[in-house]
Amino acid sequence: MSVRADAESLRQIPLFRDCDTVPLQVMAFAAERQAFLPGETIIAQGKKATAAYFIMSGAARVLQNDVELGRAQPGSFLGELAMISGALYSVTAIAQDAVTAARIDTALFLRVADEYPDFGRSVLNSIARRLDGSVKELAQIRTLLVRAGNLSDL
Repeated sequence: MSVRADAESLRQIPLFRDCDTVPLQVMAFAAERQAFLPGETIIAQGKKATAAYFIMSGAARVLQNDVELGRAQPGSFLGELAMISGALYSVTAIAQDAVTAARIDTALFLRVADEYPDFGRSVLNSIARRLDGSVKELAQIRTLLVRAGNLSDL
C-alpha cells in the first residue's frame, strides 16, 4: 500500500476520523511494519502499553481475562488508548492467522502530536467524545440498577 492509502486507512479509525491528512501520512510512513505468525501475541493484557497496532492484513483473536471478546480484522486498531495514556493493555490480541500490523509507538505518536498541534487536539476531542459516551452509558446502567432494586429484577 502507499503512504496515502495507509493514511486513509488510519482515517477510518474513529480516533483519527477528524484528523488532517498530513499528520496521518507522517504516522503511516514512520510506523514500523510487523509480522505475526498464527498464535503469536500482538498485545498482552496487563503489560505496559508502548505501542498501538493497526491491523493491515490477517485477523487476531481479542481476549479479556481469557474470554474471547471478538476478532480484530484489517482496519482494527489495538491498544491505542493504553498507548496514548501509558496505561496497561486491557486486552490480549493473538494472531489467528498471519497478521501484518503497523506498529505506532508512543514516541512516534507524541512527535506527530507535537509537530501538528491540530492533530493532537483532534485526537483529544475524539477521546473526550468517547469518554462522554461511556459516562452516559454508565449513567443509564446506574439508573436501571437503582430502579431494579436488586439484580434479579433486571
